[in-house]
Amino acid sequence: MNTRKKKLLVLMMTSAMMTCPVWASDETVAQPAPAAGATGYEPVGKDVVAADVVSAAGMSGTEKMAVNATITARADKATQDTMAAAQSGLTGYETEEELAAIAEGKTPEEIHKAAEASSQESAAPIAVPGTGSEAAPQAAETAASAETAPAAASDAASQPAAAPAAPAPKLPGTPVQFPARIGDFVVDSSVPNYPMAVIPPEGGVNLPYGSLVSDSDVAPYLNKTATSVTVSPVPDEKIEENILPRLAMRVGDAVNMAYIRHDLNVIGSTGIFSTVKPSFTNVPEGVMLNYTVQMNPVVNGIEITGNKSLSDGDIKKLITITPGSVLNTSIVSRDIAAINTTYNNAGYMLNRVSEVSLDEEGILHIGISEVHVEDISLRGNTKTRDKVILRELRFKKGDVFNREVASRSIQRVYNTGYFEDVNVRLLPGQKNAQDVIVEIDVVEQKTGTVTIGAGYSDSDGLVGILGLSETNLRGTGDKVSIQWEFGGETNSNKNYIFSYTHPWLNDQGDSIGFSLFDRENDYNDYDENGDEVADYDRQTRGFNITYGRVRSEYVSDFVTLETKETKYKDYNSGLNYPELSKDPNHPEYHDYMDDNFGRTNSLRWSHVFDNRDNVFDPTRGKRLSFTGVWAGNGLGGDFDYFKFIAENRLYYKVGHAHVIAVRLMGGIASGDMPYNDLFTLGGADNLRGFEDDEFRGDKMYLGTIEYRYPIAKKVQGVFFVDAGNAWGGTDKVPWYHDNDELHVAGGLGFRVTTPIGPIRLDYGVGDEGGKFHFSFGGKF
Repeated sequence: MNTRKKKLLVLMMTSAMMTCPVWASDETVAQPAPAAGATGYEPVGKDVVAADVVSAAGMSGTEKMAVNATITARADKATQDTMAAAQSGLTGYETEEELAAIAEGKTPEEIHKAAEASSQESAAPIAVPGTGSEAAPQAAETAASAETAPAAASDAASQPAAAPAAPAPKLPGTPVQFPARIGDFVVDSSVPNYPMAVIPPEGGVNLPYGSLVSDSDVAPYLNKTATSVTVSPVPDEKIEENILPRLAMRVGDAVNMAYIRHDLNVIGSTGIFSTVKPSFTNVPEGVMLNYTVQMNPVVNGIEITGNKSLSDGDIKKLITITPGSVLNTSIVSRDIAAINTTYNNAGYMLNRVSEVSLDEEGILHIGISEVHVEDISLRGNTKTRDKVILRELRFKKGDVFNREVASRSIQRVYNTGYFEDVNVRLLPGQKNAQDVIVEIDVVEQKTGTVTIGAGYSDSDGLVGILGLSETNLRGTGDKVSIQWEFGGETNSNKNYIFSYTHPWLNDQGDSIGFSLFDRENDYNDYDENGDEVADYDRQTRGFNITYGRVRSEYVSDFVTLETKETKYKDYNSGLNYPELSKDPNHPEYHDYMDDNFGRTNSLRWSHVFDNRDNVFDPTRGKRLSFTGVWAGNGLGGDFDYFKFIAENRLYYKVGHAHVIAVRLMGGIASGDMPYNDLFTLGGADNLRGFEDDEFRGDKMYLGTIEYRYPIAKKVQGVFFVDAGNAWGGTDKVPWYHDNDELHVAGGLGFRVTTPIGPIRLDYGVGDEGGKFHFSFGGKF
């Protein structure tokens, strides 16, 4: 726009003073970061089962909608070397003589003889691997009896720390007791129907089986020589043959408490026994040691109970227990952890396996506890109607609570632009303690604006401006806006834009909107060198109507029908197109007015994918759009052409509130097109460092990269590089000579949030030097 006609600063000053919104309160304090290891659902009071799940206070970008309750699936992965050691048969208790015999490839009998010879020389105990102490770890005298199996517990790491107390579903049969956090192991299937878990040598140190025998139980036999070491009764002797090589106690060894505990962990962790305990029989040469075991029953089938969010088939794919085989509690523990982890990864962070039982028919029952949304409570929306918030949610009463769905829902609520802050908490259900009440607490912001201003220019004189806008009309979410300019030299009272949008026509979120416009502006034409060639008043008037169709969560289609008429009004300076069109000395301008001014009737279709976390200040995600324009060709009007535009916007968060934003655009057109509808580049909105609309053509490409960083509250800094060009199809514009050269500009800028909307200040340096750009509106 001509610098002579740019409105005086009094326009901005007056507008800022008269506008309805006020600066956002600085009193809002960001929620403290959760402590290390916290899930975000820890209790904050006796009636609250979870801390804020989602908070937008004091944050920027996607942090305003980030779900604090992040559950990390934990599964300690042993290295391949460790797992190889687990299968090697080494216990970690071998003597130097045994290791040497193994290295020489001797038979087990020869190895045992080497062990006996070693034990004759010294019966002193050796250190337990991993303890860092020469003393063997001692269990408390109050440890549970060796006949008691480990307590049942699913992997605590895969459960939320403060999930609502979920009563386990009543399952038929006897509860299956299985260890928690057994760690990594491999399954030895060499004995048919008796799969045995094999843990790494160091993996047995922290297992519970060894602590189930007390010092007093073994004390009478300590330091006596073991004349035999057996595991019985077992239904297949191969089971014992499989286990014995991995035991620390060998024939000829002195009874050692550390060895006993190690062996109990090895035997118990195989998973196929319900009980295991050491039994000693005194003989003249020492003691006979038998690890007395009781086999688990056989599993004949598997049934899943209580699951809705994951199907039986999906869960059974995670279960490695084979019907027809003996029940293996170690495998059960691993499978339960896999199920819980899968629930967490799918966003069902409060769901978990709550009970496992085996009935008399050998059917293994796995009970799933799923947490549902009992109710949705809204707070803080004094103006906005409940339905406006509820329709943005992607969950409803009775749904299984899902973290990802909740996060997306809060993104949608915040992206309406009606709220400064959105917070969510989970409260215990009133009807069912297992379920939750989702409480959504919002802080409304001013959505109505009245702008009154004035401006002065040499050509127009004193011009008055009145602007009214409301993005949440009467709390319904409807948007209405009118801007009216009056006075000036033309004394026209028809310089206006009026628009109205109804964002929710139906339950799918389809929208409809329309605009009426009659605008007269001072306009400048620039040639390919950025030199001004004409200054004149141009009037554009017409209307459009847009229908938006939601295809999926992130995909929408928009169809716009528009009619507009462009007129040449008053000549100011430079080339006088109407006069040149009559000048016989300039035949190239004879059809200029008809070729470039007139009525255009068009149909526009846009297909948009948009998964940005925050439409106002995105930090993650992308917006991909494809747009086609069909003008004339049966729709009437003075021009017939087609246009196609593709655009991709990408956002990457690289630090706290630091973002890299990328925009790639390309377009092509064909047909009878006025130069006002050609692709244009140059100015504040795309190719900075150049004049407004300096480059034009029926082909276009543009690339932009911005590095955005915070400076102060409501102020953001930007470094940018723009590159692109528009060319071709300018044969009806005699004063413009296009080229297909790449134009590049770089610079810096600032983004300032004000009561009248975002303001952009950019300084770009291009091929023709530097240029300052001042504009209103949000960033791309």
